[in-house]
Amino acid sequence: MKKTIVFITIFSSLLLTSCSNKDKTNNTSENDTISKVEVYIVSKQNIPNTLVFLGNFMPFKEATLGTTIPGKIEKIFVDEGSTVKQGQTLVQMSSEMLLQSQAEYEALKKDYQRVKNLAEKQSVSQQDFDHIKAQYEAAEARYNLLKSNTEIKAPFDGVVDKLLAHEGENYFFSASIDIGQTLSTGILHLVKINPLYFEFEVGEKDLPHIKNNSKIKLIANSYNTDTLTGVIDFISPTLNSTKATATIRAKINNPSMKYKPGMTGKVFIDIINKDVISIPLQAIIKEPENNLYYVYIVNNQNKIEKKEVSIIQYLGENVILEGLNEGDKVVISSKKNLEISTTVQVIQ
Repeated sequence: MKKTIVFITIFSSLLLTSCSNKDKTNNTSENDTISKVEVYIVSKQNIPNTLVFLGNFMPFKEATLGTTIPGKIEKIFVDEGSTVKQGQTLVQMSSEMLLQSQAEYEALKKDYQRVKNLAEKQSVSQQDFDHIKAQYEAAEARYNLLKSNTEIKAPFDGVVDKLLAHEGENYFFSASIDIGQTLSTGILHLVKINPLYFEFEVGEKDLPHIKNNSKIKLIANSYNTDTLTGVIDFISPTLNSTKATATIRAKINNPSMKYKPGMTGKVFIDIINKDVISIPLQAIIKEPENNLYYVYIVNNQNKIEKKEVSIIQYLGENVILEGLNEGDKVVISSKKNLEISTTVQVIQ
């Protein structure tokens, strides 16, 4: 009897042990099938950012100088590359016509003064006075016109960019087109390069960050170790219809004049993106067939959901986007075997 009881006890113990091991095996197998994912919890934040735009240096002022009437170029006092001051005489034109006009003007001035005195004494008719007055005023205007066209003076401080005519030539108004130059006519082209302008294009999405009188930093590709500062003083009131960009100009001091119009460079504008949603770039998945972007998120039941997002801006290893809410758990680990509605285990 005792042997029977012992046998039953041993058998029962073995049976319980077997069942316990079987349950453990089933639980382990079930846990092994659940994917473990690392997540990024979404929150709104202020993100410092630097916008970068490509652009070109341009003259602060430029003018093609010539005369409004034909004449012979007697003397050009400057060379290409000469630095000049405002009011400096640059070109001397022939004075034969001026001298002739001056003699005519001075003679008519005497006649006008004499007839004017007689008219005050009522010794000549009003008609005769008006006639000589008109002749005198016409001669004065012609003399002043020729006088202003005998010498060409610099309208501003600058550098002679190009001579368009030469001494001894008979100059007259004519259009000339050089390769790479705009339609121009004149004797010389003058540019002001201190200060300079830096001109660049900004897309409509970044345009709200551009403000008049705001400071910028930039570098010229020719001197990429030097950082310049400038101030924005022009924002185009309209956008380019084909590129949807606005033209921006910044004023740059250039006392050494080593920066030249036509040089290229980059402008850097520091901004703060306020209350934006930014997630790691590695969370983004692109659907090549429809060019859409989406992410996987883990819902409150620890199941996978798929959300479409709109990318606003790339920031290095992160991306600013729309389409997510604060608190969303975005999967940033491997997404190779994930499927919608599958249960996952979140790794903190």
